[in-house]
Amino acid sequence: MTLSRFGLLCAAITAIVGCSSTDITNTALPPLAGVRYINALADTGLVDIRMVDQIEWSATANGLDFRKGIEHQPTEAKERHIRVFSFASRDVNVVQQVLVDTTIAFAENTKSTLLLIGSARAKTAHFVVIDDAPPTTASNQIAVRAVNASTGAIDAYVVTFPGDPIAGSPTAANIAVNAASPYITRVTGVVALKVTDAGSTTANASAAGPPASAPPIGTPFNPSAGIDTGTSAFSVYYFPRGVAGSAQNAVATPGIVWFVDRVPTG
Repeated sequence: MTLSRFGLLCAAITAIVGCSSTDITNTALPPLAGVRYINALADTGLVDIRMVDQIEWSATANGLDFRKGIEHQPTEAKERHIRVFSFASRDVNVVQQVLVDTTIAFAENTKSTLLLIGSARAKTAHFVVIDDAPPTTASNQIAVRAVNASTGAIDAYVVTFPGDPIAGSPTAANIAVNAASPYITRVTGVVALKVTDAGSTTANASAAGPPASAPPIGTPFNPSAGIDTGTSAFSVYYFPRGVAGSAQNAVATPGIVWFVDRVPTG
């Protein structure tokens, strides 16, 4: 250890030992909300999303691709200044393009999704706030809903397997653009979602729900969310195909992604 490093270490120890109880910073938590970002911009590449008014208790997403999202992050509940940057470069000397610059207020003890929609090319990118408040379920049930992040109204069918035929009335009919259906409850087990254009019986996309992940061996744990774990809750987002000729050109068909709204607590 060099002398300078030793001196710094001694100074740090002295500072810690010399503190009295009146010098300790108050570590009480601020009022918190849960905030999740989901990227539904179909005509651009990766984006960074940051709350720029403060560092602590601020939901952040780095390099978020189309159809991707983060988990709900604890965020100080108040009016927050948020920016979305195009992921043009990690070089600090390159200025990233700001796609969205907005302020959104969050209430304490709420959970919400900020759905990034619109067009980066047309400079109409913006957030839609989706309230994530699943209902209470029985211990052997899950809650599921559909969210339409596409460009036209849709119908959603909750089925057992992705290949099941469409029959009967939709589970949720005529879901508007950027809107969520009500949650439905279903007994744990195998479940999938199919989506059609509103009024159609031709599926545009289908996807099975995720089972709970296996716990680490020999460690205490709470159950993970899954269609086979009671009290789990999910939002199933329906996305359009990528815009032709854009960074998402290879995403050639609409798609469905399951996102966790509630993790069982025990």
